[in-house]
Order: sequence, then C-alpha cells, then structure tokens
Amino acid sequence: MQEYELSRANRIRIARAFRSVPRVDLSIDCVVEGQMGNVFVDEVQIPHAYRLQVGQFVYFAGNPASAGAEELARSMAPSSLLMPSSSGWTDLARSVHGDRLSRTERSSYSGEGLMSDHLLRICRHSIHDGSVRKVSEQFFQSFTPGAGIGPVGFDSPSDFIHRGIGYYIEAGGRLAGMAWSSLVCSRGIEVSVSVAPEHRMRGMATVLSAYLVMWCLENGVQPHWDAANPESCRLAEKLGYTRAGTYRAHLLKG
Repeated sequence: MQEYELSRANRIRIARAFRSVPRVDLSIDCVVEGQMGNVFVDEVQIPHAYRLQVGQFVYFAGNPASAGAEELARSMAPSSLLMPSSSGWTDLARSVHGDRLSRTERSSYSGEGLMSDHLLRICRHSIHDGSVRKVSEQFFQSFTPGAGIGPVGFDSPSDFIHRGIGYYIEAGGRLAGMAWSSLVCSRGIEVSVSVAPEHRMRGMATVLSAYLVMWCLENGVQPHWDAANPESCRLAEKLGYTRAGTYRAHLLKG
C-alpha cells in the first residue's frame, strides 16, 4: 500500500476509478480537485485498487480481488466510516474486520427548496441572533478548534479563511457552537455543525446552520447536507432541506 501523489494525471485516473461510486457527500470531488484528502493504492505505477479518504470518510474503488486490496481494507483506521464504494469492497472489508464493522444508515438531503427569506426569519427570531459571528483570523487567535467543534483538515487558519466559511457563538470566553464548511470543492461545501453539550437544545445549532446556508445561497455555493442521526434530519428539514433518500455506511469500531 502506497500513498498516491495527487498530480494532475493521477487525479484524472482517480476520477475515472471513482466515476461509478455514488456521490453521497463531497469527499470524492474534494480529492479529485486536490482540495483536501488522500488516496492510497496497491501499486503506484498501475493501480488496480484505490482507497480515498477525507478525515474519517473512506471510499474504495478498483478491483477488490487484486493482490493489494486486502491490505488497503485492513489498514483502515478505527472510527473510519466506510462509505458506499465500488462493488465487492464492503464484503471485503467485512471479511477483514468482522464484527468491528458496524452498519449504519445515513440520510441524503436536497437543497433545491432552500429559501433565503425562510433562513433569514429563522435568524431574526432566534435568541442567539445577536451573538453569531463570522469566522475571521481573530477566531483562530481566540480558540483552538478540533475537539468536535470547528474546522480540521485545512492547511492553516489562513487557508480556512480563504477556502472555507464558518459562523460561531462564544459564551463565557469559550466556543459554544459553530457551523462550518468541513469539505470544500468547486461545486459546494459540506455543512457541519456542533454545539457544546451544555448549550444544546436552545436553538444554537439552528441559527448557526441558517447563517451558513444563507451565506451559501447568497454566494452561489451548494450547501451539501448529509445526516447521520435523527437530530440532524430534523434540523435539515427545519432549514428547508428535503430528504432525497437513505444509504448504508459502515463504522469501524476501535
């Protein structure tokens, strides 16, 4: 198993290899465009098997019966989420990891029905409206994201400012909640939102998400929403997303 250089020529090969893999989030686009993420292959010169990963999200393509395929599957890190992949790869991963690979159902959402007026009303009626701040250089001087709240995977704070977008709320000098672009590519961003446990159930996630999605609509950016739990589904629908379907993923337990 070797890391595959994301050269222009190799990115074309990656795009072709993953052409038939469902685009349930923006991970594949991010890697093909060289925005973020990595690819590992069984053979650098002529790859037969590919493992693409962005953060915890993992996709496979190519031949699951190739000589190096099992090693690609076996070397998945704990807490990796195996996303829909080319035929045969889920079966291979299950044979390698056994009961450690747990099936989970996720929901895809369409943003075609999103409306700025609706999002603006959500913001104006929120008790937190006056506390929402857009992420700037000052944010990174005050807070250290990464403990479940905030952007990771960018090269630097400056890189996030130039390629990403985020909104946050501070409470008592601490980061209380944030909505941000966890993935970025030419066709849009992946929306992520998190609120510290002591501030949940007070509408903070709703107003933060509304600000982020509203910015996307105003700037011609697709705000992609992928839900992993009922709470995320309810929030998406409150904002104006419509459910587009469900799919299966597999979490690798530690």
